[in-house]
Amino acid sequence: MIVDVLQTTSFTEIERVRKLPFPGQVLVEKGMEVHPSDVVAEAQVPNKIMMLDIARGLALSPDETKACLIREVDDILEEGDVIAQCGNTLPRLFRAPADGKIISYHQGQMVLATGTSKITITANMIGSVKEIIPEYGVILSSRGSVIQAYWGNGLSGSGILKVLEASLDRPITISMLGDMAQDQIIAGGACLDGVVLDACFENQISGLILSTLSTDLIEKVNKLPFPVIVLHGFGEHTLAQDIFGIFKSHSEARISLNACPVDYFDGERPEVIIPKDEGTITRELGFRKTLEVGDRVRLISGKTINQLGKVVELLEEGQIFENGVIMPAAIVKLQSLEKVKVSQLNLVVVG
Repeated sequence: MIVDVLQTTSFTEIERVRKLPFPGQVLVEKGMEVHPSDVVAEAQVPNKIMMLDIARGLALSPDETKACLIREVDDILEEGDVIAQCGNTLPRLFRAPADGKIISYHQGQMVLATGTSKITITANMIGSVKEIIPEYGVILSSRGSVIQAYWGNGLSGSGILKVLEASLDRPITISMLGDMAQDQIIAGGACLDGVVLDACFENQISGLILSTLSTDLIEKVNKLPFPVIVLHGFGEHTLAQDIFGIFKSHSEARISLNACPVDYFDGERPEVIIPKDEGTITRELGFRKTLEVGDRVRLISGKTINQLGKVVELLEEGQIFENGVIMPAAIVKLQSLEKVKVSQLNLVVVG
């Protein structure tokens, strides 16, 4: 069975592509250091496309129309500018219906782009420019820890990591937050109370990493001006011990958050990147893989949720579970050495 891969690596070579959907301009150079808010590429895109039937407007055939054009592809027009003209004594004119740019012309039909909007691509991480993708974007690189998550509110940023140890076995409270600073990213357990979010907003922190989030608070989180990453989904679950260990070992380090939505087509996920220079490199896996014996996995539901283990056996024939569902299963040996049978759908490979 093909399952998702969540990166939880203490040290790896990191490469991320930042690319425009349309040709534009790359604003950085190879080797430059970047931070999450840095714009690395931008493009101007039309707000509206207008189809102009020049041939019909002049009452000519497409072949006759081409000889009457007085403007060309890529010309910039103002409303009322003459695009085509035929006849001498009483000329027939075709004028631009709006300001715009001529995109193409074929067989009497012209495409006019009107109005423009600027789209930008930001780095969304701390790193350096490894390669330039001409007209489109960059490949960024870094070295360090990567922790991928299930959900984010769409923003990015960086700050100094503060770990709330007291919140690991119970929901975050106001008293756990302590003194907060603007350049701080707070990492803790479950957030079930909106007053915690209010306090973080009032103190203008730079980011928030949660084990889980109450579904009642999703709308509130989406209105916050800083990135929020939810590692393990929604509800009330403790922070996985392996992730806590990485955070604890990098307390007070500068980290970056990319709280982007999950993209199931290219594998992009919300993630925490903790830059550092040294360590034993673990190769990043792809974003999906075939589940195999020996895979390191995290359980994502049931009584053993968020625990880590190793797949020791795959049961491809349907197994009946307590809820009556018949699914392919796996035998997983947990870190406690207990062996459990779980649905393969309830596993993710930990890279």
